[in-house]
Amino acid sequence: MFPRPAVAGQLQYFTEARLHTDLPHKPELRELQVEMTGSVANPIYLALDPRDERVLARYDGATLVDDGPFIEFLKTARQRARNPGTGQLPEPQR
Repeated sequence: MFPRPAVAGQLQYFTEARLHTDLPHKPELRELQVEMTGSVANPIYLALDPRDERVLARYDGATLVDDGPFIEFLKTARQRARNPGTGQLPEPQR
């Protein structure tokens, strides 16, 4: 889904970080997931504000057919991340 043009167009505004919670020798990663999301389900997508790490938006589950809900999740996160006082969106990460 990530390479699809509509999704990729939104993802350019984000910095990706992955948390692999299925590694048996890294139980602390699963603990971090539970701390951050309250769930052990996968996948869970969080958009965090880089300034204060608050959750801007959350999306649970895989998106296999319809990109619309995931794109809305990304747009919601961007809207909530507007720079304070300016109303401007952050520049895309390149």
